[in-house]
Amino acid sequence: MKKITLAKVISIIYLVGIIQIISVSQDTIVQWTFPTNAAEADGGVIEANLTKVIETAGGTSGIEFKNGITTKAAQATGWDNGADEKKWKVEFETTGYSNLKLSSIVTSGGSNPGPRDFKVQYKHDDSDWIDIAGSEFQTANDWTTGVLSELPIPDVCDDQANIKIRWIMTSDTATDGSILAITGISKIDNIYFTGDLIGGDYEVSSVKSVKIYPNPATDFLDIRCESTMKIGMYNVNGQQVINTQSVIHQRIDISFLNSGIYLLKIENPKDNSVVLQKIIVQ
Repeated sequence: MKKITLAKVISIIYLVGIIQIISVSQDTIVQWTFPTNAAEADGGVIEANLTKVIETAGGTSGIEFKNGITTKAAQATGWDNGADEKKWKVEFETTGYSNLKLSSIVTSGGSNPGPRDFKVQYKHDDSDWIDIAGSEFQTANDWTTGVLSELPIPDVCDDQANIKIRWIMTSDTATDGSILAITGISKIDNIYFTGDLIGGDYEVSSVKSVKIYPNPATDFLDIRCESTMKIGMYNVNGQQVINTQSVIHQRIDISFLNSGIYLLKIENPKDNSVVLQKIIVQ
């Protein structure tokens, strides 16, 4: 058996009964991409985080959900006179995960320019809010300027039952250089918190102990195991799309998935082994 760390995106090629590790990614702990008019998280491997919501604080308007990058984005006005006071914020748990990273996009509101200058802070337990190194950024009326990509979050946030993150404005300057008006709009979208599973060294075993068919597949996967195993399926972005378990034999519905390449991960809790296989959905 060969050991790997489930710390990175894993792409697998299955050939002649052998699993070959090609590359790797982190798990998504929680995400907000706003596919509907809702403030709740819409994905992540920690189920308790799916009830967590995005908020503003400091005296902005209520949140609306309007045009985002692909679907909706969270949007608010009322950012005037908000330097070091008004912010976007979320809280969630990181239990079982370390090496945390944040990705997000903040933008301004077209003809109603919102706050230009932001930084990101964290808080855990009863600590004060603390700046995250390298988190200062500016926004513009686009979806590229205010991007944070895999910003490292301090280790004290690892494996916590509750941490808080906020994107706080640091000046009263709007994106057009004027002083912020009450009508100024700020939007936030595609928020991802990712991490590595703590103690995540797994034995990668041969697929001889698990039978998976058909592959390629269209409507279902049949999975036969020697014992009860945990089953997860991930898309190419590392987002979990199926989470279930198999007792000897289970048929899994995949008819709702888009065509493409997915990673099937089958974990045996008895010996900490894992089977990884690329699945092609047609």
